[in-house]
Amino acid sequence: MQERTSAGESRLTEGLPPNRLQSSIESWMKTKIVRAGFWLLPVLFLFWVYRDGLSTWFVADDFAWLSLLHLAQVRHDLLHELFAPMAQGTIRPWSERGLFMALDWLFGMDSLPFRLVAFATAAADLLLIAWVTLRATGSRVAGFLAPVLWAANTALVRAMTWSSAYNEVLCPLFLLTALALFIRYVETGRRAFWWWQLVVFSLGFGVLETNVVYPAIAAAWVIFDAPASRRRQLTRSLLPLAGISVAYFILHRIVAPLPASGVYALHFDGSMFKTLALYWKWSVAPEPMERFGHRHVTALAVFLIGTLAVAGFTATELARRRVAVMFFLSWFVVTLVPVMPLPGHRTDYYLTIPIVGLAMLGGAAAGRYWNEPWPRRAAVAIPILVYLWAMVPVGRAVTHWWLERSLGVRTLVLGVEAARRSHPGKAIVVEGVTTELFNLSLAHAPFVAARIDDVYLTPESGLTIKPDNANVDLQALVSDPIALAHGLTHNEVVVYSLESDHLRNITEAYSRHLTGRVADRLPSRVDVGNILYSWLLGPSWLPPESGIRWMPGVATVRVGVPEGGGSKLEIEGFCPEAQLLKASRHLMVLVNGVVAADTRIYDPESNFHRLFDLPGALAGQMADLEIRVDPVDRKDGQAYGLVFGKISILP
Repeated sequence: MQERTSAGESRLTEGLPPNRLQSSIESWMKTKIVRAGFWLLPVLFLFWVYRDGLSTWFVADDFAWLSLLHLAQVRHDLLHELFAPMAQGTIRPWSERGLFMALDWLFGMDSLPFRLVAFATAAADLLLIAWVTLRATGSRVAGFLAPVLWAANTALVRAMTWSSAYNEVLCPLFLLTALALFIRYVETGRRAFWWWQLVVFSLGFGVLETNVVYPAIAAAWVIFDAPASRRRQLTRSLLPLAGISVAYFILHRIVAPLPASGVYALHFDGSMFKTLALYWKWSVAPEPMERFGHRHVTALAVFLIGTLAVAGFTATELARRRVAVMFFLSWFVVTLVPVMPLPGHRTDYYLTIPIVGLAMLGGAAAGRYWNEPWPRRAAVAIPILVYLWAMVPVGRAVTHWWLERSLGVRTLVLGVEAARRSHPGKAIVVEGVTTELFNLSLAHAPFVAARIDDVYLTPESGLTIKPDNANVDLQALVSDPIALAHGLTHNEVVVYSLESDHLRNITEAYSRHLTGRVADRLPSRVDVGNILYSWLLGPSWLPPESGIRWMPGVATVRVGVPEGGGSKLEIEGFCPEAQLLKASRHLMVLVNGVVAADTRIYDPESNFHRLFDLPGALAGQMADLEIRVDPVDRKDGQAYGLVFGKISILP
């Protein structure tokens, strides 16, 4: 029976004798394989280099985004969680909030779907880089090598290992897709491509602020690659896009003002050129090269070889009036401009988008000299091989480094999750958390994302852990030894020790260790939302909620005064803005029946902090505090006064 063939193959082989028929089929198959390899091999290369990134777990900012679905459910306000300005004034509903909320809803705290989405997006970037490079150069060699050079750069490590950096691979997908549609518009004149470009460009603002530079990228294509006869008409077609970028920038500044201080404050001064020089260095030589086994002189040699190669090829092309090379350099500079005014936050993953331009330039150089005599080919091949030799091993090593650290976070969070299932209703205290692990996990409230309350550190942890972020309240996570001892005595607490790959229950041993070290007295600091301190609260307090606790109109708390005496009473809490808009709150505190504080909380002060003088002669004694607030709000018959907070007796 004769086998069926495709229509194309039938036309190719029709009328050929058997020997030539077989030869034609083999030739056709080889052509198909070569074409498939052109598109697929760079993708396989990406997966090979960053394969450890598929197994990395959540770290750091990931937990803030993983908390959004829970917050949206609690607040019943999905739109607020998607579009309200957050994290340095950013509004990125697609690349951060929408992604995390959708995948959290579908898969929970399973990191693999997040990683697969990141890898699939990066793979799509590779295909578009190949397509655009092929259009710009007409060389299949260039179109094949450009995505390989992009995938090899160590700037991709964070995006391929850290879900919070997903925007760095999603943004080029929007930029490249919009550009590809514009190129098709240039080639065909069909307005449908222009309109689809507008749609993609507009949606890109929900991914990353860098999207604002797209009109400049498209303009660079017009100037350096489009037919000279159409440049004026094509430039005019980009004016509406430029207007959208300007309007977005102005609106974004109004709705989400940029930070005036801190690492994200913008500085338009000479530091921008230092930032540009540093990012150039990291583009051609791996930023962590020396930290991962290479000598300084080797890193310097890689940098010089790459820089000279780019400069030499650019100069040669311009001398021969082949200006298309300037499009590639324009991409690098234009997409780097938004981060150049950030001297306080220089990081190599900001290069994920700019190095698309350099990767296309490297591909163009290889395509230009592919059929030249071997000395010229060597002049291009050597820098490319040096680049790959430096980038690929370092990229794989750094990816594995992040994998190992993320698995420590996974052990902690999932171990606590298992402990909660084994001990419902009890506080969980963890021993053995290092500074590095703390800064990758507990500093970002992972247990809010995991919907687990009442997880704390042992008292000793407060002496060894050094938070990276000064805004992190370490003491809110460190259990007070007196409160912990009480919880252990009353079987309200379990203590776990963090081992290399699991948590081990050490409650009994730790209880014996702690009991002999704690004096029989009351703590001078009460974290009202912490269940370890519930025994010090009067019966009117409402149950704790995610580290806070409401009081009605009147509530009591018992604290101890230090042996050396206490002269100040410090209280911290919160009053929702909606309540303050109705009326200010009158707050009064009595200590052992004597009025020690009488103040008001006004709009718009929702977070309050007060410091009051204490009556004398209380050293080493117990103090009964009565807190009164007026007016209160009522809902379903329950009075709601203020949210607390911490109450402390200070020397």
